[in-house]
Amino acid sequence: MPTILAHRGNIDGASAQTENSLASITTALQRGWGLEIDVRRAANGTFYISHDPAPSADGREAAPVFAAIARHPRATTAVNVKELGDEQDLVTMLDSFGIVPQCVVFDMELLETRPGASARAFRRHHPHVRIAARVSDRAESIDRALRIHVASVIWLDELDGPWCTAPTIGRLKAAGRQVFAVSPDLHGGSLDAARARWEDFIAWGVDGICTDYAAQLARRLGPAALAVSA
Repeated sequence: MPTILAHRGNIDGASAQTENSLASITTALQRGWGLEIDVRRAANGTFYISHDPAPSADGREAAPVFAAIARHPRATTAVNVKELGDEQDLVTMLDSFGIVPQCVVFDMELLETRPGASARAFRRHHPHVRIAARVSDRAESIDRALRIHVASVIWLDELDGPWCTAPTIGRLKAAGRQVFAVSPDLHGGSLDAARARWEDFIAWGVDGICTDYAAQLARRLGPAALAVSA
Protein backbone atom coordinates (compact mmCIF):
# COMPACT_ATOMS: atom_id res chain seq x y z
CA MET A 1 0.00 0.00 0.00
CA PRO A 2 1.68 3.27 -1.05
CA THR A 3 2.10 6.19 1.29
CA ILE A 4 0.14 9.30 0.30
CA LEU A 5 2.37 12.35 -0.06
CA ALA A 6 0.22 15.49 -0.18
CA HIS A 7 2.14 17.74 -2.59
CA ARG A 8 2.82 21.04 -0.80
CA GLY A 9 0.03 20.04 1.57
CA ASN A 10 -2.56 20.20 -1.23
CA ILE A 11 -5.64 18.07 -0.64
CA ASP A 12 -8.17 18.57 -3.44
CA GLY A 13 -6.01 19.92 -6.26
CA ALA A 14 -3.36 22.59 -6.63
CA SER A 15 -3.98 25.78 -4.67
CA ALA A 16 -1.44 28.57 -5.02
CA GLN A 17 -3.15 30.49 -2.20
CA THR A 18 -2.80 27.77 0.43
CA GLU A 19 -0.03 25.39 -0.68
CA ASN A 20 2.96 24.97 1.63
CA SER A 21 1.01 26.80 4.36
CA LEU A 22 1.00 25.59 7.94
CA ALA A 23 -2.79 25.25 7.80
CA SER A 24 -2.78 22.99 4.73
CA ILE A 25 0.14 20.94 5.99
CA THR A 26 -1.52 20.47 9.38
CA THR A 27 -4.77 19.37 7.75
CA ALA A 28 -2.97 16.79 5.62
CA LEU A 29 -1.13 15.44 8.66
CA GLN A 30 -4.32 15.26 10.70
CA ARG A 31 -5.93 13.20 7.95
CA GLY A 32 -3.14 10.67 8.26
CA TRP A 33 -1.15 11.49 5.12
CA GLY A 34 2.47 12.21 4.40
CA LEU A 35 3.76 15.38 2.77
CA GLU A 36 5.96 16.93 0.14
CA ILE A 37 7.22 20.39 1.13
CA ASP A 38 9.64 22.95 -0.33
CA VAL A 39 12.38 24.33 1.91
CA ARG A 40 14.39 27.53 1.36
CA ARG A 41 16.54 29.80 3.52
CA ALA A 42 16.18 33.54 3.97
CA ALA A 43 19.09 35.99 4.11
CA ASN A 44 18.77 36.13 7.90
CA GLY A 45 19.34 32.36 8.12
CA THR A 46 15.72 31.37 8.77
CA PHE A 47 14.49 28.30 6.92
CA TYR A 48 11.07 28.78 5.36
CA ILE A 49 8.55 26.77 3.36
CA SER A 50 7.93 28.02 -0.18
CA HIS A 51 8.26 26.72 -3.72
CA ASP A 52 9.44 30.09 -5.03
CA PRO A 53 11.82 32.53 -3.36
CA ALA A 54 10.02 34.94 -1.03
CA PRO A 55 11.08 38.45 0.04
CA SER A 56 11.32 37.22 3.62
CA ALA A 57 10.53 34.18 5.73
CA ASP A 58 7.79 36.03 7.62
CA GLY A 59 4.69 33.88 7.89
CA ARG A 60 6.42 30.98 6.14
CA GLU A 61 8.88 29.88 8.80
CA ALA A 62 9.82 26.21 8.71
CA ALA A 63 9.96 25.72 12.47
CA PRO A 64 6.16 25.52 13.03
CA VAL A 65 5.85 23.12 10.11
CA PHE A 66 8.60 20.88 11.46
CA ALA A 67 6.92 20.98 14.88
CA ALA A 68 3.63 19.87 13.28
CA ILE A 69 5.39 17.00 11.52
CA ALA A 70 6.93 15.95 14.83
CA ARG A 71 3.43 15.55 16.27
CA HIS A 72 2.74 12.92 13.61
CA PRO A 73 5.75 10.59 13.90
CA ARG A 74 4.48 8.08 11.34
CA ALA A 75 4.00 10.67 8.59
CA THR A 76 6.63 10.55 5.86
CA THR A 77 7.78 13.96 4.62
CA ALA A 78 9.60 14.48 1.34
CA VAL A 79 11.71 17.61 1.78
CA ASN A 80 12.32 19.29 -1.57
CA VAL A 81 15.66 21.07 -1.20
CA LYS A 82 15.34 24.27 -3.23
CA GLU A 83 18.80 25.73 -2.53
CA LEU A 84 22.24 24.22 -2.05
CA GLY A 85 24.88 24.97 0.57
CA ASP A 86 22.79 24.60 3.72
CA GLU A 87 22.85 20.82 4.03
CA GLN A 88 24.45 20.74 7.47
CA ASP A 89 22.21 23.40 8.99
CA LEU A 90 19.06 21.91 7.46
CA VAL A 91 19.69 18.40 8.71
CA THR A 92 20.68 19.81 12.10
CA MET A 93 17.34 21.61 12.27
CA LEU A 94 15.41 18.51 11.24
CA ASP A 95 17.28 16.60 13.93
CA SER A 96 16.45 19.24 16.55
CA PHE A 97 12.75 18.49 15.98
CA GLY A 98 13.38 14.74 16.02
CA ILE A 99 12.00 14.26 12.51
CA VAL A 100 15.03 13.00 10.60
CA PRO A 101 13.62 9.42 10.50
CA GLN A 102 10.43 10.75 8.90
CA CYS A 103 12.09 12.86 6.23
CA VAL A 104 13.50 12.17 2.78
CA VAL A 105 15.56 14.97 1.21
CA PHE A 106 15.45 15.13 -2.57
CA ASP A 107 15.71 17.09 -5.84
CA MET A 108 19.25 18.32 -5.22
CA GLU A 109 20.24 17.04 -8.68
CA LEU A 110 18.19 19.82 -10.27
CA LEU A 111 20.60 22.34 -8.75
CA GLU A 112 24.01 20.70 -8.62
CA THR A 113 26.68 20.29 -11.29
CA ARG A 114 27.94 16.91 -10.03
CA PRO A 115 25.14 14.36 -9.50
CA GLY A 116 25.21 13.01 -5.98
CA ALA A 117 27.44 15.70 -4.47
CA SER A 118 24.67 17.13 -2.28
CA ALA A 119 23.46 13.67 -1.33
CA ARG A 120 26.92 12.81 -0.09
CA ALA A 121 27.06 16.12 1.81
CA PHE A 122 23.83 15.26 3.60
CA ARG A 123 25.21 11.84 4.48
CA ARG A 124 28.42 13.36 5.87
CA HIS A 125 26.38 15.58 8.15
CA HIS A 126 23.98 12.90 9.35
CA PRO A 127 24.42 9.12 9.21
CA HIS A 128 20.72 8.31 9.08
CA VAL A 129 19.01 10.99 7.00
CA ARG A 130 17.14 9.40 4.10
CA ILE A 131 18.07 10.64 0.66
CA ALA A 132 16.29 10.26 -2.67
CA ALA A 133 17.86 10.21 -6.12
CA ARG A 134 15.86 11.33 -9.14
CA VAL A 135 14.86 9.10 -12.05
CA SER A 136 12.97 10.73 -14.90
CA ASP A 137 12.52 10.97 -18.66
CA ARG A 138 14.92 13.92 -18.86
CA ALA A 139 18.45 12.50 -18.74
CA GLU A 140 18.06 11.23 -15.18
CA SER A 141 18.60 7.55 -15.75
CA ILE A 142 18.22 4.61 -13.44
CA ASP A 143 21.91 3.83 -13.77
CA ARG A 144 22.86 7.34 -12.69
CA ALA A 145 20.51 7.24 -9.71
CA LEU A 146 21.78 3.87 -8.54
CA ARG A 147 25.33 5.20 -8.58
CA ILE A 148 24.28 7.58 -5.79
CA HIS A 149 24.85 4.86 -3.22
CA VAL A 150 23.80 6.95 -0.22
CA ALA A 151 20.29 7.32 -1.69
CA SER A 152 17.92 4.64 -0.42
CA VAL A 153 14.88 6.17 -2.15
CA ILE A 154 14.11 6.92 -5.80
CA TRP A 155 12.02 9.97 -6.70
CA LEU A 156 10.41 8.79 -9.94
CA ASP A 157 9.18 11.58 -12.22
CA GLU A 158 7.28 11.43 -15.52
CA LEU A 159 7.63 14.97 -16.81
CA ASP A 160 6.70 14.45 -20.47
CA GLY A 161 4.25 11.59 -20.10
CA PRO A 162 4.12 7.97 -18.91
CA TRP A 163 7.35 6.09 -19.48
CA CYS A 164 7.76 3.94 -16.38
CA THR A 165 6.80 0.26 -16.55
CA ALA A 166 6.47 -2.60 -14.10
CA PRO A 167 10.02 -3.79 -14.91
CA THR A 168 11.30 -0.29 -14.12
CA ILE A 169 9.88 -0.50 -10.61
CA GLY A 170 11.06 -4.09 -10.30
CA ARG A 171 14.61 -3.14 -11.13
CA LEU A 172 14.65 -0.29 -8.61
CA LYS A 173 13.16 -2.46 -5.89
CA ALA A 174 15.59 -5.27 -6.66
CA ALA A 175 18.38 -2.73 -6.11
CA GLY A 176 17.03 -2.18 -2.59
CA ARG A 177 15.44 1.22 -3.22
CA GLN A 178 12.08 2.52 -2.15
CA VAL A 179 10.20 4.27 -4.96
CA PHE A 180 8.16 7.45 -4.57
CA ALA A 181 6.27 8.22 -7.79
CA VAL A 182 5.06 11.61 -8.99
CA SER A 183 1.41 11.71 -10.07
CA PRO A 184 0.62 13.16 -13.53
CA ASP A 185 -1.40 16.00 -12.03
CA LEU A 186 1.80 17.64 -10.82
CA HIS A 187 2.71 18.20 -14.48
CA GLY A 188 -0.64 19.40 -15.76
CA GLY A 189 -2.34 16.04 -16.18
CA SER A 190 -6.04 15.68 -15.48
CA LEU A 191 -7.48 13.99 -12.44
CA ASP A 192 -8.66 11.16 -14.69
CA ALA A 193 -5.10 10.69 -15.98
CA ALA A 194 -3.83 10.72 -12.42
CA ARG A 195 -6.34 8.12 -11.32
CA ALA A 196 -5.35 5.84 -14.19
CA ARG A 197 -1.66 6.16 -13.35
CA TRP A 198 -2.33 5.52 -9.66
CA GLU A 199 -3.68 2.12 -10.63
CA ASP A 200 -0.40 1.30 -12.36
CA PHE A 201 1.69 2.54 -9.46
CA ILE A 202 -0.37 0.57 -6.94
CA ALA A 203 -0.18 -2.60 -9.03
CA TRP A 204 3.58 -2.22 -9.42
CA GLY A 205 4.18 -1.78 -5.70
CA VAL A 206 5.51 1.76 -5.44
CA ASP A 207 6.11 2.91 -1.87
CA GLY A 208 4.61 6.38 -2.16
CA ILE A 209 2.61 8.58 -4.54
CA CYS A 210 2.96 12.37 -4.52
CA THR A 211 -0.17 14.19 -5.67
CA ASP A 212 -2.17 17.39 -5.31
CA TYR A 213 -5.27 15.18 -4.97
CA ALA A 214 -4.46 13.52 -1.67
CA ALA A 215 -8.13 13.16 -0.72
CA GLN A 216 -8.96 11.42 -3.99
CA LEU A 217 -6.03 9.04 -3.62
CA ALA A 218 -7.05 8.33 -0.02
CA ARG A 219 -10.53 7.38 -1.20
CA ARG A 220 -9.01 5.01 -3.74
CA LEU A 221 -6.74 3.37 -1.18
CA GLY A 222 -9.35 3.16 1.56
CA PRO A 223 -8.84 2.95 5.34
CA ALA A 224 -5.73 0.83 5.01
CA ALA A 225 -3.85 3.88 3.67
CA LEU A 226 -4.03 5.50 7.07
CA ALA A 227 -2.04 2.66 8.60
CA VAL A 228 0.79 3.57 6.22
CA SER A 229 0.68 7.35 6.43
CA ALA A 230 -0.67 8.15 9.90
